[in-house]
Amino acid sequence: MPTPTADRLRVYFPSKNLSADGDALPQLVADAGGSLTTIVDAALTQADDYWNGAVGWFDGNTPTAVLQGQFFHVKDFESTTGTLTLSKELPAVPAAGDTFRLALGGNWRSAQETFGMLVGGVLPELKTVSGVNITGLTLKKASALLGTGTLTVFYKRAQQMLYIKMGAQAYGVGLDTSVNVTGGIVFAADGQAWLQVDIVAALLPTVDRTDTWTLAYPERTLTPDYEGYETKNDIGGKTRYRLECVKNTDPADTMVDLSVYTGKPSGAQSAIASGQSLGLVAGAFDVTDATGWPVKGFWIRNKTVNSGVGDCRYVNYRSGNTLYCFGVDWALLAFNTGASEIRQGDVLTGATSGATAVVDQVVVTSGTWGGGNAAGTLLLKKVVGTFSNTEYLRVSSVNMARATAASVLGLRGYTAVAWAAANVIELMPDVDVGANKPAVNQYENPASETVAPANVTFQAAFSAATALYLNHLGPAKLHGVWRREWFMDGHQSRAGIDADTRYFWS
Repeated sequence: MPTPTADRLRVYFPSKNLSADGDALPQLVADAGGSLTTIVDAALTQADDYWNGAVGWFDGNTPTAVLQGQFFHVKDFESTTGTLTLSKELPAVPAAGDTFRLALGGNWRSAQETFGMLVGGVLPELKTVSGVNITGLTLKKASALLGTGTLTVFYKRAQQMLYIKMGAQAYGVGLDTSVNVTGGIVFAADGQAWLQVDIVAALLPTVDRTDTWTLAYPERTLTPDYEGYETKNDIGGKTRYRLECVKNTDPADTMVDLSVYTGKPSGAQSAIASGQSLGLVAGAFDVTDATGWPVKGFWIRNKTVNSGVGDCRYVNYRSGNTLYCFGVDWALLAFNTGASEIRQGDVLTGATSGATAVVDQVVVTSGTWGGGNAAGTLLLKKVVGTFSNTEYLRVSSVNMARATAASVLGLRGYTAVAWAAANVIELMPDVDVGANKPAVNQYENPASETVAPANVTFQAAFSAATALYLNHLGPAKLHGVWRREWFMDGHQSRAGIDADTRYFWS
């Protein structure tokens, strides 16, 4: 059975406002009354805050030229007037009649693919990119596997073939252009990176011709920037969740052992220097060599502790080989006999221990709150003290549930322990990933971007060896990958974060 080629795996936006797999993202139309930081559309009638956290973009042909292809991140949605408040200023005030799209959530896969590379500063999926010297050529999408740099497209007239390469690489296998082509794929030399094109054969040049474009990664097209307002009111950090829907578009062949991993900062692994250590509170320690590591706002993993399972910390900043880390004030707490519902944002107090924390996530694995027998796990932040086994868990002095074990400190699914000299340290990705096989093509659908999807287990996956295994994906079948971003209280921004997913199969 042939292996599906790299172009056959396509990734799509989901959105919680859709009603079936493959629905189009609705085209929305701005009304008058917007500003540099607001878009008004009275046709948006969902409940207050429904679109909080959404990613959006203006269509490539929207009337206000400077807004064409412009992406934005929704800070707040007010339903009475249909006003979207944005996290950053737009380059112009939206005019009545400007058209745009919104995407947020799980629920259903849309027909809108996620975006590829910027080609000459624009996305070909939104604005037309045509050949200058190679007439009759229109670029439709540039695969992220091409990477950044100079894309060269070469038309060989005698063969009536189209070739591509990046930089000084060799050309790949050519695409036949003797007849019209719609959505044709031309591969680079590695057989993985590709360019999707349309060809009008009658308009092609009568001699050899070459065109070049500069490729760059787009930003904030699926996962938006993390904004300072997202931890307003001293809530102690947050976790945030995004879904990408993947489909095997090959008509006949299965992607065997489909797996996925994410990017991470560059830099070789190191080790804790002699005489150095780190506890569970904020502190600094030296590694033997941090050359090339980020200088602020990044995650590290200790590969040695917890019998090789590891542990992680968030590095506030680095000075040479010295890393200044935040303390661990997040914890997992198992509970049962849940009578009154514990909600995200509740301030929890241990009736006996006096420990306190803010609830970030509530996962109920059995029972119900209404039945008085809810059981599951709480993800807590701003933890002070240790919750004791069997003690009552209180919100505003009311007993809500009971602990079934002592709380366990840790970040990103690891159990926090002390670190010692010679422990091996490596850089971690900025996101964790979790698999979501849709049930009858419908994905998990959390209420907001800060509510974890049910039945999804997350892991750090930053290489082929640590990849998230998705099993086999048959022709026309769907899978899904959720990203979890874990933001600490005082989390710093950092340029050039690579949260892109890399898929591979047999």
